[in-house]
Amino acid sequence: MEDEHFVFNFPLLTWITGVLNKNIKSYTYRFILASKKNSLKKNTYYLYLASFLLLLTNCQEPKSLSPDSPNFLVILADDLDYSEIGCYGGEIPTPHLDQLAKEGTLFTNFHTSKDDAKTKAMLLTGTSQALVPTTNELQQEALTISELLKEAGYRTLMSGKWNLGKNRVDAPIEKGFDQSFALMEETCNHLGNKRYFPAIFRANNNIQEISEDFYTTQYFTRQLLSFLSTNKKKQQRKPFFAYLSFSTPHYPLQAPARAIQNFQSQYQEGYRAIYEERLANQLSLGIHSGIDNLTLPNWDNLTLETQIYEAKKMEIYAAMVHEMDTYIGQIINYLKIAKQYENTVIIFLGDGGVTKMEATQFAAINNSLENLGNPNSIATLGTNWESLKLGNKGNQIQTDFDNTLKAPLIISAPLWKERGGSRNKNQHTVLDITPTILKLIDLPHPSDSYFENALSLEGKPIF
Repeated sequence: MEDEHFVFNFPLLTWITGVLNKNIKSYTYRFILASKKNSLKKNTYYLYLASFLLLLTNCQEPKSLSPDSPNFLVILADDLDYSEIGCYGGEIPTPHLDQLAKEGTLFTNFHTSKDDAKTKAMLLTGTSQALVPTTNELQQEALTISELLKEAGYRTLMSGKWNLGKNRVDAPIEKGFDQSFALMEETCNHLGNKRYFPAIFRANNNIQEISEDFYTTQYFTRQLLSFLSTNKKKQQRKPFFAYLSFSTPHYPLQAPARAIQNFQSQYQEGYRAIYEERLANQLSLGIHSGIDNLTLPNWDNLTLETQIYEAKKMEIYAAMVHEMDTYIGQIINYLKIAKQYENTVIIFLGDGGVTKMEATQFAAINNSLENLGNPNSIATLGTNWESLKLGNKGNQIQTDFDNTLKAPLIISAPLWKERGGSRNKNQHTVLDITPTILKLIDLPHPSDSYFENALSLEGKPIF
């Protein structure tokens, strides 16, 4: 018998829990926070008490999820600038993201933090105070959207880059996700070379070795697809919240050779030509305002060898972005086959980070032209190509968190067909994502009612 339909028919107990429901939920969250602060082995009684209190809250007739409660798929790209992708006027082909923008809303004034971990923490909690600055761990009082949705009856899934603490107690499985495959580090070798950027991967809470054919974008996508399809019949009455956190196109510049080949010779015109193309497209779309006086080296003054080398770096970067779009297409295709697409809210965003390290910082690595993009090559995009990212130019806004930049955001929900192809120019930040999800299913945040110890939401619902 499914938990959400299990109801005690004891009138006295139902009356008591009805009167005390808010207090019971408050103490439940207190125990959950207490269990976060301590090791599970030493404090299993916290979990037993939390489970018991949750059972008591379900003794009264529960407020069940609506039969048409939407699924949520949140996709985060790492260090992706909005000006680089097709629907924002960029030169890198991203047909699946473009289609999402046609079916949904494209946001042109969306901002994140320049700090990767801080962006992720704000995305998942809706508060700028969620992160412990010295360790990148989540504050104990910061309730994640996965914890809230799981308690509400959602199936919660995560695959990809976590970067919110490296220890066992920091893993996604401890933050409300039913299933997870997580890169715990800030950076890894995208092609699985353990000698360069060794990283910890956790399947749920067990350290997992990666396979020889590993490629981050592909592997993260396959793991999420596996979670979505596992026990599909048993869980079909439960909506899902899925978080797919890519580690690309963050450095190192690495991609499968076949993917890089698709962009051969496409960046030989140099920095200025690509920059002017992006800027012209942005201005024509009304996304970027003003002219940026960007100082760039004269491409024609560079040696032919340098031109070829620089162009190759951008070819690899474009391949990483295009591969990400391809695998997003696989997720969309699965949802359509599973007849879940029409009831899934897809939220795509990038954290827009900028890395200005040069490949020379990894001089001991084989960063020769012939080896660029391979597992033992650790190259970065470099200052000149990074300068072409328009999201970092003149887009500072006043927020509760420092160092903001403009980033891509697309929200698509086929059930809102009337929004298809719309554009939102209002100012929003990554803090608004969690409040938006909660509002869409009419779920209050605990800090608003019965749990004053939880960090309050700072963002506002977008819709």
